[in-house]
Amino acid sequence: MREKLADRLVPVLLAIGAVLTAIDVVWTFTVAPLVQGARLSEPAIIAGQVVTTKLLLSQKIFYLHVPVAVASFAAMVVAAFFAARFLATKDRAHDRASRTAMQVTLVFIIATMISGDVWTRFEWGVWWVWEPRLTTYFILMLLVIGYFILRNALDDPERSARFGAVFCIIAFIDAPISFFITRLVPSSVHPVVFRTDSGLPPAMLIPFLLGLFGMCMIAFALYRYALRVNTAADEVEELKERLEELDASAQRAAADEALERLQAQAAALVATDPVADRVIDGVVDSAAGSVADSATGFVADRATDPVADPTADCITDSAADSAAHAGDVPLTPSKED
Repeated sequence: MREKLADRLVPVLLAIGAVLTAIDVVWTFTVAPLVQGARLSEPAIIAGQVVTTKLLLSQKIFYLHVPVAVASFAAMVVAAFFAARFLATKDRAHDRASRTAMQVTLVFIIATMISGDVWTRFEWGVWWVWEPRLTTYFILMLLVIGYFILRNALDDPERSARFGAVFCIIAFIDAPISFFITRLVPSSVHPVVFRTDSGLPPAMLIPFLLGLFGMCMIAFALYRYALRVNTAADEVEELKERLEELDASAQRAAADEALERLQAQAAALVATDPVADRVIDGVVDSAAGSVADSATGFVADRATDPVADPTADCITDSAADSAAHAGDVPLTPSKED
Protein backbone atom coordinates (compact mmCIF):
# COMPACT_ATOMS: atom_id res chain seq x y z
CA MET A 1 0.00 0.00 0.00
CA ARG A 2 2.77 2.41 0.92
CA GLU A 3 4.68 1.44 -2.22
CA LYS A 4 1.70 2.30 -4.41
CA LEU A 5 1.18 5.60 -2.60
CA ALA A 6 4.84 6.51 -3.05
CA ASP A 7 4.68 5.69 -6.76
CA ARG A 8 1.60 7.88 -7.14
CA LEU A 9 3.38 10.78 -5.45
CA VAL A 10 6.48 10.47 -7.63
CA PRO A 11 5.22 12.59 -10.58
CA VAL A 12 3.93 15.23 -8.18
CA LEU A 13 7.17 15.39 -6.22
CA LEU A 14 9.22 15.50 -9.41
CA ALA A 15 7.14 18.40 -10.74
CA ILE A 16 7.32 20.29 -7.43
CA GLY A 17 11.07 19.68 -7.18
CA ALA A 18 11.62 20.93 -10.72
CA VAL A 19 9.56 24.08 -10.02
CA LEU A 20 11.40 24.80 -6.76
CA THR A 21 14.76 24.31 -8.44
CA ALA A 22 13.77 26.60 -11.31
CA ILE A 23 12.67 29.29 -8.83
CA ASP A 24 15.96 28.83 -6.99
CA VAL A 25 17.97 29.34 -10.18
CA VAL A 26 16.05 32.48 -11.17
CA TRP A 27 16.18 33.89 -7.64
CA THR A 28 19.87 33.08 -7.32
CA PHE A 29 20.99 35.00 -10.39
CA THR A 30 18.60 37.93 -9.98
CA VAL A 31 17.91 38.76 -6.33
CA ALA A 32 20.06 36.58 -4.07
CA PRO A 33 23.25 38.23 -2.80
CA LEU A 34 26.76 36.87 -3.15
CA VAL A 35 27.81 34.29 -0.58
CA GLN A 36 29.76 36.22 2.04
CA GLY A 37 30.47 33.07 4.04
CA ALA A 38 32.44 31.62 1.15
CA ARG A 39 35.06 34.36 1.24
CA LEU A 40 38.59 33.59 2.31
CA SER A 41 39.34 35.21 5.65
CA GLU A 42 42.82 36.10 4.40
CA PRO A 43 44.95 35.60 1.29
CA ALA A 44 45.91 31.98 0.83
CA ILE A 45 48.23 30.03 -1.46
CA ILE A 46 46.15 27.58 -3.47
CA ALA A 47 47.82 25.37 -6.09
CA GLY A 48 50.91 27.58 -5.99
CA GLN A 49 48.94 30.81 -6.50
CA VAL A 50 48.11 33.53 -4.01
CA VAL A 51 44.33 33.86 -3.87
CA THR A 52 43.01 37.04 -2.26
CA THR A 53 39.60 37.70 -0.83
CA LYS A 54 37.15 38.21 -3.66
CA LEU A 55 33.54 37.66 -4.52
CA LEU A 56 32.59 36.78 -8.08
CA LEU A 57 29.31 35.85 -9.68
CA SER A 58 30.44 32.23 -9.48
CA GLN A 59 29.82 32.44 -5.74
CA LYS A 60 26.15 31.97 -6.55
CA ILE A 61 26.88 28.39 -7.54
CA PHE A 62 26.61 27.84 -3.78
CA TYR A 63 22.80 27.96 -4.05
CA LEU A 64 22.86 24.90 -6.32
CA HIS A 65 26.11 23.19 -5.38
CA VAL A 66 25.28 22.68 -1.71
CA PRO A 67 21.74 21.30 -2.26
CA VAL A 68 23.10 18.80 -4.80
CA ALA A 69 25.80 17.71 -2.34
CA VAL A 70 23.24 17.32 0.47
CA ALA A 71 21.05 15.22 -1.83
CA SER A 72 24.02 12.94 -2.56
CA PHE A 73 24.61 12.44 1.17
CA ALA A 74 20.91 11.71 1.73
CA ALA A 75 20.89 9.09 -1.05
CA MET A 76 24.01 7.54 0.46
CA VAL A 77 22.25 7.22 3.83
CA VAL A 78 19.35 5.40 2.16
CA ALA A 79 21.75 3.06 0.35
CA ALA A 80 23.61 2.15 3.56
CA PHE A 81 20.35 1.66 5.46
CA PHE A 82 18.96 -0.86 2.98
CA ALA A 83 22.37 -2.55 2.66
CA ALA A 84 22.36 -3.18 6.41
CA ARG A 85 18.79 -4.49 6.24
CA PHE A 86 19.74 -6.86 3.44
CA LEU A 87 22.63 -8.29 5.45
CA ALA A 88 20.25 -8.82 8.37
CA THR A 89 17.30 -10.31 6.45
CA LYS A 90 18.77 -11.59 3.12
CA ASP A 91 15.74 -10.05 1.41
CA ARG A 92 16.63 -9.28 -2.21
CA ALA A 93 14.18 -6.37 -2.21
CA HIS A 94 16.43 -4.54 0.26
CA ASP A 95 19.45 -5.20 -1.94
CA ARG A 96 17.56 -3.79 -4.92
CA ALA A 97 16.67 -0.67 -2.93
CA SER A 98 20.29 -0.21 -1.81
CA ARG A 99 21.60 -0.65 -5.37
CA THR A 100 19.08 1.88 -6.68
CA ALA A 101 20.00 4.43 -4.01
CA MET A 102 23.66 4.02 -4.95
CA GLN A 103 22.79 4.79 -8.57
CA VAL A 104 21.10 8.03 -7.48
CA THR A 105 24.06 8.79 -5.22
CA LEU A 106 26.47 8.50 -8.13
CA VAL A 107 24.38 10.89 -10.25
CA PHE A 108 24.36 13.60 -7.57
CA ILE A 109 28.02 13.06 -6.68
CA ILE A 110 29.03 13.69 -10.29
CA ALA A 111 26.83 16.82 -10.37
CA THR A 112 28.44 18.00 -7.13
CA MET A 113 31.95 17.46 -8.49
CA ILE A 114 31.17 19.35 -11.70
CA SER A 115 29.61 22.36 -9.93
CA GLY A 116 32.41 22.40 -7.37
CA ASP A 117 35.11 22.36 -10.06
CA VAL A 118 33.44 25.29 -11.81
CA TRP A 119 33.44 27.19 -8.53
CA THR A 120 37.14 26.50 -7.80
CA ARG A 121 38.10 27.44 -11.36
CA PHE A 122 36.59 30.91 -11.12
CA GLU A 123 37.28 31.57 -7.43
CA TRP A 124 40.68 29.97 -6.95
CA GLY A 125 41.92 30.01 -10.52
CA VAL A 126 42.42 26.22 -10.67
CA TRP A 127 40.23 23.28 -11.62
CA TRP A 128 41.35 21.11 -8.75
CA VAL A 129 43.27 21.28 -5.51
CA TRP A 130 43.98 18.47 -3.05
CA GLU A 131 42.12 20.19 -0.26
CA PRO A 132 40.63 17.99 2.55
CA ARG A 133 36.96 18.39 1.59
CA LEU A 134 37.59 17.91 -2.13
CA THR A 135 39.89 14.96 -1.51
CA THR A 136 37.51 13.09 0.81
CA TYR A 137 34.57 13.71 -1.51
CA PHE A 138 36.63 12.53 -4.48
CA ILE A 139 37.40 9.35 -2.53
CA LEU A 140 33.67 8.94 -1.92
CA MET A 141 33.02 9.15 -5.66
CA LEU A 142 35.69 6.51 -6.33
CA LEU A 143 34.14 4.24 -3.69
CA VAL A 144 30.70 4.53 -5.27
CA ILE A 145 32.14 3.75 -8.71
CA GLY A 146 34.04 0.83 -7.20
CA TYR A 147 30.76 -0.46 -5.79
CA PHE A 148 29.31 -0.91 -9.27
CA ILE A 149 32.56 -2.37 -10.61
CA LEU A 150 32.51 -4.95 -7.82
CA ARG A 151 28.91 -5.93 -8.44
CA ASN A 152 29.41 -6.29 -12.18
CA ALA A 153 32.54 -8.39 -11.66
CA LEU A 154 30.65 -11.08 -9.71
CA ASP A 155 28.46 -13.45 -11.73
CA ASP A 156 26.76 -15.08 -8.75
CA PRO A 157 23.78 -12.87 -7.75
CA GLU A 158 23.97 -13.90 -4.09
CA ARG A 159 27.67 -13.08 -3.76
CA SER A 160 27.21 -9.85 -5.71
CA ALA A 161 24.45 -8.72 -3.38
CA ARG A 162 26.31 -9.71 -0.21
CA PHE A 163 29.68 -8.19 -1.16
CA GLY A 164 27.94 -5.10 -2.56
CA ALA A 165 26.08 -4.51 0.70
CA VAL A 166 29.28 -4.75 2.74
CA PHE A 167 31.13 -2.43 0.34
CA CYS A 168 28.24 0.06 0.44
CA ILE A 169 28.44 0.32 4.23
CA ILE A 170 32.21 0.77 4.05
CA ALA A 171 31.81 3.53 1.44
CA PHE A 172 29.20 5.25 3.61
CA ILE A 173 31.80 5.77 6.35
CA ASP A 174 33.49 8.36 4.14
CA ALA A 175 30.29 10.47 3.84
CA PRO A 176 30.29 11.97 7.38
CA ILE A 177 34.06 12.33 7.19
CA SER A 178 33.71 14.41 4.03
CA PHE A 179 30.92 16.49 5.58
CA PHE A 180 32.73 17.33 8.83
CA ILE A 181 36.30 17.51 7.49
CA THR A 182 36.24 21.30 7.12
CA ARG A 183 35.48 21.58 10.83
CA LEU A 184 38.02 18.97 11.89
CA VAL A 185 40.95 20.25 9.80
CA PRO A 186 41.70 23.94 10.45
CA SER A 187 43.95 24.18 7.38
CA SER A 188 41.05 23.50 5.03
CA VAL A 189 40.28 26.42 2.71
CA HIS A 190 36.92 25.03 1.67
CA PRO A 191 34.04 27.28 2.77
CA VAL A 192 32.01 26.11 5.77
CA VAL A 193 28.37 26.54 4.83
CA PHE A 194 26.51 25.09 7.82
CA ARG A 195 27.87 27.09 10.72
CA THR A 196 26.66 27.54 14.27
CA ASP A 197 28.19 30.97 14.85
CA SER A 198 26.19 32.77 12.17
CA GLY A 199 22.99 32.11 10.26
CA LEU A 200 22.07 32.89 6.68
CA PRO A 201 20.11 36.09 6.14
CA PRO A 202 16.59 35.67 4.70
CA ALA A 203 17.73 36.88 1.27
CA MET A 204 20.13 33.91 1.14
CA LEU A 205 18.20 31.40 3.23
CA ILE A 206 15.03 31.38 1.11
CA PRO A 207 16.64 30.50 -2.25
CA PHE A 208 18.97 28.06 -0.49
CA LEU A 209 16.04 26.18 1.09
CA LEU A 210 14.15 26.22 -2.21
CA GLY A 211 17.08 24.56 -3.91
CA LEU A 212 17.59 22.13 -1.02
CA PHE A 213 13.99 20.90 -0.94
CA GLY A 214 13.80 20.88 -4.73
CA MET A 215 16.91 18.72 -5.10
CA CYS A 216 15.79 16.30 -2.39
CA MET A 217 12.41 15.89 -4.10
CA ILE A 218 14.08 15.28 -7.44
CA ALA A 219 16.43 12.75 -5.83
CA PHE A 220 13.51 10.88 -4.26
CA ALA A 221 11.57 10.88 -7.54
CA LEU A 222 14.60 9.55 -9.43
CA TYR A 223 15.03 6.88 -6.77
CA ARG A 224 11.43 5.70 -7.10
CA TYR A 225 11.58 5.69 -10.90
CA ALA A 226 14.88 3.80 -10.91
CA LEU A 227 13.58 1.35 -8.30
CA ARG A 228 10.58 0.60 -10.48
CA VAL A 229 12.83 -0.02 -13.49
CA ASN A 230 15.22 -2.22 -11.49
CA THR A 231 12.33 -4.21 -10.04
CA ALA A 232 10.94 -4.88 -13.51
CA ALA A 233 14.42 -5.83 -14.78
CA ASP A 234 14.92 -8.29 -11.90
CA GLU A 235 11.51 -9.84 -12.55
CA VAL A 236 12.38 -10.28 -16.23
CA GLU A 237 15.64 -12.01 -15.27
CA GLU A 238 13.79 -14.34 -12.91
CA LEU A 239 11.26 -15.19 -15.61
CA LYS A 240 14.07 -15.90 -18.07
CA GLU A 241 15.70 -18.28 -15.59
CA ARG A 242 12.40 -20.06 -15.00
CA LEU A 243 11.76 -20.37 -18.73
CA GLU A 244 15.24 -21.79 -19.25
CA GLU A 245 14.64 -24.35 -16.50
CA LEU A 246 11.25 -25.28 -17.96
CA ASP A 247 12.75 -25.54 -21.44
CA ALA A 248 15.53 -27.82 -20.19
CA SER A 249 12.99 -29.99 -18.37
CA ALA A 250 10.81 -30.17 -21.49
CA GLN A 251 13.81 -31.17 -23.61
CA ARG A 252 14.76 -33.92 -21.15
CA ALA A 253 11.18 -35.21 -21.09
CA ALA A 254 11.01 -35.18 -24.89
CA ALA A 255 14.31 -37.06 -25.12
CA ASP A 256 13.14 -39.69 -22.63
CA GLU A 257 9.88 -40.11 -24.52
CA ALA A 258 11.70 -40.49 -27.83
CA LEU A 259 14.03 -43.08 -26.29
CA GLU A 260 11.09 -45.07 -24.97
CA ARG A 261 9.46 -45.03 -28.40
CA LEU A 262 12.67 -46.26 -30.03
CA GLN A 263 13.00 -49.04 -27.47
CA ALA A 264 9.38 -50.09 -28.06
CA GLN A 265 9.89 -50.07 -31.82
CA ALA A 266 13.08 -52.13 -31.48
CA ALA A 267 11.31 -54.69 -29.29
CA ALA A 268 8.45 -54.96 -31.77
CA LEU A 269 10.89 -55.32 -34.66
CA VAL A 270 12.80 -58.13 -32.92
CA ALA A 271 9.57 -59.96 -32.14
CA THR A 272 8.44 -59.97 -35.79
CA ASP A 273 11.69 -60.06 -37.80
CA PRO A 274 14.14 -63.02 -37.36
CA VAL A 275 16.81 -61.14 -39.31
CA ALA A 276 16.77 -58.34 -36.78
CA ASP A 277 17.09 -60.99 -34.08
CA ARG A 278 20.28 -62.37 -35.65
CA VAL A 279 21.68 -58.83 -36.16
CA ILE A 280 21.26 -58.00 -32.50
CA ASP A 281 22.79 -61.35 -31.51
CA GLY A 282 25.76 -60.53 -33.75
CA VAL A 283 26.22 -57.15 -32.06
CA VAL A 284 26.22 -58.83 -28.65
CA ASP A 285 28.73 -61.47 -29.81
CA SER A 286 30.98 -58.80 -31.30
CA ALA A 287 30.94 -56.83 -28.05
CA ALA A 288 31.76 -59.94 -26.07
CA GLY A 289 34.58 -60.79 -28.50
CA SER A 290 36.07 -57.33 -28.13
CA VAL A 291 36.14 -57.69 -24.39
CA ALA A 292 37.71 -61.16 -24.69
CA ASP A 293 40.43 -59.87 -27.05
CA SER A 294 41.28 -57.09 -24.62
CA ALA A 295 41.56 -59.61 -21.84
CA THR A 296 43.79 -61.87 -23.98
CA GLY A 297 46.17 -58.98 -24.60
CA PHE A 298 46.52 -58.41 -20.88
CA VAL A 299 47.08 -62.14 -20.32
CA ALA A 300 49.91 -62.12 -22.88
CA ASP A 301 51.62 -59.36 -20.90
CA ARG A 302 51.66 -61.38 -17.69
CA ALA A 303 54.96 -63.08 -18.57
CA THR A 304 56.78 -59.77 -18.97
CA ASP A 305 54.98 -57.49 -16.52
CA PRO A 306 54.28 -58.86 -13.03
CA VAL A 307 52.19 -55.81 -12.20
CA ALA A 308 49.80 -56.64 -15.03
CA ASP A 309 49.27 -60.17 -13.71
CA PRO A 310 46.55 -59.45 -11.13
CA THR A 311 45.04 -56.84 -13.43
CA ALA A 312 44.79 -59.39 -16.26
CA ASP A 313 43.16 -61.90 -13.94
CA CYS A 314 40.50 -59.39 -13.01
CA ILE A 315 39.84 -58.39 -16.60
CA THR A 316 39.74 -62.03 -17.77
CA ASP A 317 37.22 -62.92 -15.10
CA SER A 318 35.17 -59.82 -15.92
CA ALA A 319 35.24 -60.63 -19.63
CA ALA A 320 34.15 -64.20 -18.98
CA ASP A 321 31.30 -63.05 -16.78
CA SER A 322 30.23 -60.44 -19.34
CA ALA A 323 30.23 -63.00 -22.14
CA ALA A 324 28.29 -65.45 -20.02
CA HIS A 325 25.69 -62.85 -19.11
CA ALA A 326 25.47 -61.66 -22.70
CA GLY A 327 24.71 -65.18 -23.80
CA ASP A 328 22.16 -65.70 -21.04
CA VAL A 329 20.16 -62.51 -21.57
CA PRO A 330 17.16 -63.21 -23.83
CA LEU A 331 17.39 -60.22 -26.13
CA THR A 332 14.78 -61.76 -28.43
CA PRO A 333 11.94 -64.11 -27.69
CA SER A 334 12.49 -67.65 -28.91
CA LYS A 335 10.32 -69.17 -31.57
CA GLU A 336 8.90 -71.57 -29.02
CA ASP A 337 7.55 -68.56 -27.07
